[in-house]
Amino acid sequence: MTENMLVLFRNSVSKITAIVILGSAMIFSTAASAEAADSSIPVDVLKSQAAESALGEADPAFRMIFKNWAGQGKQEEVKLTIPSRKPVKDFTLTSSYGFRADPFKGRRANHKGLDMAGPIGTPIYATADGIVGRAQWLGGYGNYVEINHGNGIQTRYGHMSRLNVDSNARVKSGDLIGFMGSTGRSTGSHLHYEVRIAGEAVNPVPFMQSNDFLIAQKLNSGVALGGPAE
Repeated sequence: MTENMLVLFRNSVSKITAIVILGSAMIFSTAASAEAADSSIPVDVLKSQAAESALGEADPAFRMIFKNWAGQGKQEEVKLTIPSRKPVKDFTLTSSYGFRADPFKGRRANHKGLDMAGPIGTPIYATADGIVGRAQWLGGYGNYVEINHGNGIQTRYGHMSRLNVDSNARVKSGDLIGFMGSTGRSTGSHLHYEVRIAGEAVNPVPFMQSNDFLIAQKLNSGVALGGPAE
């Protein structure tokens, strides 16, 4: 994915949120399952006639993005899935995405994910189908898992007390991948969660927006922070 494509994605991320919600509703109605609304959304669902209508036919940016994601068209099944759930069921948001005062150095630094605090041992779940890349200790991340979701989309999970997956494992949305902890560069038990597109960190909030997330923001205590150093 080129730099221009990344810019288009960032400018249109609010629309992706709307499509994910639409796709979840479509899956729910056809599968009649309580879990379907919380699963990752295949790109084939997003490219349906209903999703196209929601986007609007005069949206060349999104047509370009989907063309890029589809790769070689119908010659090969699209493997892309989009993160569309919370990695932790109950948490307190202690640090948002973007610039903040570094908890170790006190200076302004870019925080490339969300810090989601909870007790040590809190279960952590994959937010979309994918294949595990690294599952290991990784510097400031501590015990770390990365999951590749297709076409340059990746989620990262750091500071875990214990891992529950191995490298190269195939996982489904909602699978248990590890447990919350305070390993690596951390001031307390929490999950450092990232979403990356073509290697660049983007704000994870649109992928997990819900009333629960808004409540977690209000409960912010600021005592469990961390993340890899810039």
